[in-house]
Amino acid sequence: MQPTLPRVLRSPTVRGALYYFGYWGVVGAYIPFLYVHFQEIGLTGTQIAVFATMLPLMMLTTAPLIANYADRSKRRRSLLALCIVLVGGSMLLLGYGETFWQLLPLMMLMSFVRSPIAGIGDGLVARMAVKNGVNFGAMRLYGSLGFATVATVCGYLWQRFGYMPMFAVAFVGFLCVAGLGLLLDEDAAVERANASWGPMLSDPGMRTILVTSFLLAGSLSMSGTFEGIMMHTLGGSGLYIGLLLGFTGMSEIPWMRNAPWLANRYGAERTLMVGCLIVAVAHLVYATAWSPIVLLLGAMVRGSGFGLSFVMLVSISAKRAPAGMVASAQAAVTAAGWGLAPLIGIPLTGILYDATGGPRSTFIVCMVMAILAAGVIGVAQVRGMFREGGTDGTLAA
Repeated sequence: MQPTLPRVLRSPTVRGALYYFGYWGVVGAYIPFLYVHFQEIGLTGTQIAVFATMLPLMMLTTAPLIANYADRSKRRRSLLALCIVLVGGSMLLLGYGETFWQLLPLMMLMSFVRSPIAGIGDGLVARMAVKNGVNFGAMRLYGSLGFATVATVCGYLWQRFGYMPMFAVAFVGFLCVAGLGLLLDEDAAVERANASWGPMLSDPGMRTILVTSFLLAGSLSMSGTFEGIMMHTLGGSGLYIGLLLGFTGMSEIPWMRNAPWLANRYGAERTLMVGCLIVAVAHLVYATAWSPIVLLLGAMVRGSGFGLSFVMLVSISAKRAPAGMVASAQAAVTAAGWGLAPLIGIPLTGILYDATGGPRSTFIVCMVMAILAAGVIGVAQVRGMFREGGTDGTLAA
């Protein structure tokens, strides 16, 4: 509770929803179009893949260290806001780059400062949800709503005016989002233990979540790198690229909202497994799509699977995290899924893209990874690995 805030902002649900809507709304203004812009200025598939590996590399190497420092220093909010401001500045500078070598240091800078945002932000909001007994998915769905709405609108705008305005829009947007990040609860009351990795990594259920995140989030990140290019290849305009992400985001919303209910009814781990299988189906549709409309249908399936599985990954890991490790736990999950997996996979899929003349083969790889993620959860359940400490399988509804 923050008594100096206006009454409406004293609600943790409102503050969490505003943060997610703002952050993912700004991301939606540029992320569906950035690699298409790079393609239009003459970069190759391999060069685009190099850029795409930078964020995963930072998520794997630097993000866990920054998040752990945020836990130990109890400065999660201030570090979150600082990173968001620096991402905005990096985006503004990217608009001036015209060649691979000009863009390379700017992409490295943006990747470095963006890498800890997901772990710190998700950790703060997830802990707010647990502490106040509110639905994490009900807050996170506003991120999908913001992403879908802004991506769709910007798809029309960038088609009409070109991609250059998106760099300034992202800069201004991230400055506003930094203020929203400062409204989240620091939650110093739970700081009882030293923020060390040992207790968390000794939990077999948490280790299973890390492996699942490696396979599932790696699958999603790799397909996300090339889905805009796939739409462009099928003849879809900038508006269609915006709709692609808009359909994805909108389809996430009902699944995020109802994920806790499904988890309470069927178990959090089973719900996560179903989400993985839905993602696999989506990537099969991507790989076989013959028109922009079919790709949009695949995006709806992909969004459904992501919405369900993402809420489960964040919620399960937040409940299994030891006291004082809220940001570190989320950073570890992010590092495994959005760091290590794409770091290995995106360069290979970039080479595969160039070798096969298109992105279809990359989506087959993504489908296989999602199926393996579901299998890991299934095996862990059979072996009882989730019964040893941590979550009891129920989530706040």
